[in-house]
Amino acid sequence: MKLYFVRHGHMEEARQKTTVPDNGPVDEPLDYQGLLQAEAVSKELKDVDFDYMISSPLKRAHQTAEIINENHNLKIVIENDLRERETGKYVTLEVWNELFNFDSNFLPENTEPLKDFFDRVYTSIDKLKKQYQNKTVLVVSHGGVHQALYAYVNKV
Repeated sequence: MKLYFVRHGHMEEARQKTTVPDNGPVDEPLDYQGLLQAEAVSKELKDVDFDYMISSPLKRAHQTAEIINENHNLKIVIENDLRERETGKYVTLEVWNELFNFDSNFLPENTEPLKDFFDRVYTSIDKLKKQYQNKTVLVVSHGGVHQALYAYVNKV
């Protein structure tokens, strides 16, 4: 199996606001810069012969996948377990960064524990490996998911 991972493009939320909503994950579309980033990665991947394309359900990831898919015409499979870590409350960007400080084990109220988040991502990757053996797969997701993937691959 060849597995390609792409992080979604930039979104306005990350630049303009210091909080995420208290009723679920940040689910903003790409901004202009993010659209350009998605188009650039689409050009980089245009000659890769993907068998499947998988996306997080969040708008920014799915929109990035759609732009990449303009060169591939595949059905984009939504994988809910590859969404970003849940926070459940308003969180400043500084707190968001602290959520991925693996030494602190920082856990604000209603936040998905890091171990649970990593287990969710690991289970999803294991499922992909079984389901798409001998295939070339593109996954479009999030920075936190990529940190979990790094730990998975390096057995950290």
